[in-house]
Amino acid sequence: MDRRPRDAPFLLVLSATYGGGHQRVAEVLRAAWRERLPQARVEVLDFFERFVNPALNRLTRTLYIQSVRHAPRLWGAFYDATGQIRPDSPTQRLINRLGKRRLLAYLEEHGPDLVVHVHPTPAGSMSELKAEGRAAQPSGVVITDYAIHSQWIHPHVDLYCAASEEVAAGLVDRGIPPERIRVTGIPVDPHFAQPLDRASVARRLGLDPARTTVLVMAGAYAMLGGVVEVHRVLLSLPQRVQSVFVCCRDAALVERLRHRSRRRPDVHVFGFVDNVHEWMAASDLLITKAGGITVSEALVRELPMVIYRPIPGQEEWNTRMLVAAGAAQVARGPDELRRLLERLLQDPAALEDMRRAGRRVRRPHAAREAADALLQLLREARAGA
Repeated sequence: MDRRPRDAPFLLVLSATYGGGHQRVAEVLRAAWRERLPQARVEVLDFFERFVNPALNRLTRTLYIQSVRHAPRLWGAFYDATGQIRPDSPTQRLINRLGKRRLLAYLEEHGPDLVVHVHPTPAGSMSELKAEGRAAQPSGVVITDYAIHSQWIHPHVDLYCAASEEVAAGLVDRGIPPERIRVTGIPVDPHFAQPLDRASVARRLGLDPARTTVLVMAGAYAMLGGVVEVHRVLLSLPQRVQSVFVCCRDAALVERLRHRSRRRPDVHVFGFVDNVHEWMAASDLLITKAGGITVSEALVRELPMVIYRPIPGQEEWNTRMLVAAGAAQVARGPDELRRLLERLLQDPAALEDMRRAGRRVRRPHAAREAADALLQLLREARAGA
């Protein structure tokens, strides 16, 4: 039985497990709401697992991961093609049918007060239900990349939390009224904004604080292309840097890198870690894929970035934003990476310029601002009921 006070809201977040970013944003929002409204019920559900089909969810997630790893151009073509689908087209209406019947049954049975989408597909299904008059809950979207893509855009979304002013302008260009947009940034865990002493954190993590440290983030499913290439380049640099590899769920990659660096005690290789904010605080440079959440965390942490082999699609958009801002540079192969690292590691002023550039565009309070904007949407809906 739901024992919440009668005025305590039920907030539903619809997410997806394609990569780790959508789920991280969902959990950050949940934490922000619980801090503000301890009595609220906040439910985070994997839309594809719960409302579409578990087997299809596993299949499409595997196809996504494998296409990003082994056929990135194919993924880029798919991303570009789906970005051209009009919200009112028969194709989009067909996509919007995914999970719609089960989502409606859930809404009718459980009655959430607000539905928030951190993945575009459920936003389309919810928009369709609202258009048909079968759902009345306010519906909000939190965009998780610095990209404009039509799959996020639906006529019955009541509020868009945009990653940047450029994303907001792109939404307006595609017909979204400005009053339905809030520029909040991409929500990240507030731990990334906490001041930390680099030397103290480094010593606690077993690093030498006097040495330059390069952090390599492979992504939730180790989707950073060419991690072994990055490892080889770092070990061959004339500058003897301290390297940290975070490989998340790829146990085979962890073992491979540990074996290759067994004679290098200054190379540290890990699988999943739950203190990324500390590893970033102890590092001088990040080599990463251009996932929207990871790069936002690095921006908040004021950590200069090298984006390595960004995949076509949303990562290219994210990379363009970071490079234009001056917070990152990009390398598309091992030779370019080696030249770039040799130059950056010999030029502390260049790293400091990148750090300052990140400071100008970072949004350390994005989680709070998005959570508050969505609660305001709920308050306005209740006032108008």
